Amino acid sequence: MLRRVCVFIPSVMVAISACILALRHLHPAGLAWALDNSYFSNNIIILRDIRHLVGDDSWTPMLAVRDWLQRHPGGDAYDYFFFDMGTKFQYPLSSLLAIQWLPLQGRDAVHALNLLNLAAWFSIFPGMALLNLRLARMFAVRTAAPGRSARTVWIGAASFLATLCFYPLLRGVYLGQIQVLLDALFVFACYFYASRRSGLAGVLLGLSALVKPQMALFLLWGLLRRDRAFVTGLAACAGAGYVASGLLYGWSWPQSYLRVLSFIGRHGESFYANQSMNGLVNRLLGNGTNLIWEYHRFAPYDGVTYALTLLSTGLLLAGGLWSARTAVTPRAATASLMVAGLCFTAASPVAWEHHYGILLPIFSLLFFSLLEIPDAPDRRRRWLLLGVAFVTVANVLSPLNLLATTRFNILQSYEFFAVLGVLLLVFLSRRDLGWSVGHRRAPHPQAFPGLTDVSWR
Repeated sequence: MLRRVCVFIPSVMVAISACILALRHLHPAGLAWALDNSYFSNNIIILRDIRHLVGDDSWTPMLAVRDWLQRHPGGDAYDYFFFDMGTKFQYPLSSLLAIQWLPLQGRDAVHALNLLNLAAWFSIFPGMALLNLRLARMFAVRTAAPGRSARTVWIGAASFLATLCFYPLLRGVYLGQIQVLLDALFVFACYFYASRRSGLAGVLLGLSALVKPQMALFLLWGLLRRDRAFVTGLAACAGAGYVASGLLYGWSWPQSYLRVLSFIGRHGESFYANQSMNGLVNRLLGNGTNLIWEYHRFAPYDGVTYALTLLSTGLLLAGGLWSARTAVTPRAATASLMVAGLCFTAASPVAWEHHYGILLPIFSLLFFSLLEIPDAPDRRRRWLLLGVAFVTVANVLSPLNLLATTRFNILQSYEFFAVLGVLLLVFLSRRDLGWSVGHRRAPHPQAFPGLTDVSWR
C-alpha cells in the first residue's frame, strides 16, 4: 500500500496539472492569461515558481510594522496600519518577535525570510517521516523484520512526496507566508504528543499562538485533557512571548488587536482563497469581490454572513474542544490534537488555502488507521472519502473559479468541503481511533508514561 501511495500522490498531481494546462489551451482566452492566473494555476507551475523566492505576503507588512514601531515606540500600530492605511496586518504584535532580530531591510530582508521559510518547509519532510513511523507503530502497522528497512524507506518516501506535493504548503512557500513555519511547528507538535512528550508539544503550540491567536485555544484543550505538562509548556512559552512583546512594543497592543479581530469577524473576505464558511457565504451572496484580491478592503458587512459565520465558528470550536474531553485513550488523544488544530483553523472567518497545511498529519493518521482494519465493513467507503479529500486539498482546482459569477460558485469552496469531509471521516473512524462512544472524561495524562507499547497501539 505504501508503494501505491508513493506512485499515487505525484501521479495525481501531474495528471491534474496537465488537465488544467490543457484546459487553458482549449479556453478561448486561455493563452492570453498568465500561467499562474486564478483560472489555470496548478501545483506544477507553483513548484516551478517557488525557486524565485520573491513572495512577501507576510514579510512586507510585518517588516513595515517592525520598522514603524522602532521609529514610534509605544505607538498604536493597528490604528496606523490597519484602520488608517488599510494595510492588512492581521497578526498580533508578538509575531514580530520572529523577525525582530533580522538586521536587514526591504528586499534583502524578504529574501532572507523566504530562505528561512524554505528551511521550514524542508523540515516538514523529516517531521512527517518521524510522525508517520510513530503512527505506524501506534496502529500496529508492521515495521518489524522481515522487511522492516524496506517499510521504513517507503514510509519516508511517502512522507517526502506528500509534503512536496501538498498544495497548502506549496502555496505558503510561494506567497512568502509565515504559515509555513506554523505548519512545521504543528507537525513536530503532533510527533511529540504521539511520542508521549506533551510538554514539548505544548511549547511548540505556544510558539504558534504568538503568531496565530486561535492556537491559544489549545490551552483550554489541554485543561480539558488535564494534561499538566502540555498546559505548562504552552502557557510558559506564550506567556514569555507576551511579556517580551510588551517590553518591546508596549502593553496596550492586545486591546487594539481585539478591535482588529472584531472587525475581521464582522466582515471577512469574499476572495476565493478564503476557504471558510464566511468566504463561502460571501461569495454565494455576491458580497464583495471574488477573483480579485483587494489589498485595502474587506467584504462589506452582511447580517446573514455574520450570523452563519458565528454559527459555524461555534460548532467547529465546540467540536474541537469536545474531542479532547471524549478522547480516553492515548491514540484518541493524538487524534484529538490534530482534530482540534483543524477545527480551530476552519473556525476562523478568514481561513486561507495555505492555512490548511496542518491537514497533513491528520491525513496520515486516517491512512494508518485504515491500514489497521483491512476487513472493516465500510472500508471501501472510508478509503474513497480519504482519497477524495486528500486529492482535493493537495491540489489546486483553479478552473472552478470559472464558476465565480454563476450560482455554482459554491464549488469554489472545495477545500472547505474537503475539511468537512475529513471531520466526517474522523467521526466514522472514531472507534478505530480509540474514542469513547459514551461520555467518559479524559484520563489523567500522568498515567500515560506507564502504558506499554501495546497500549499505545
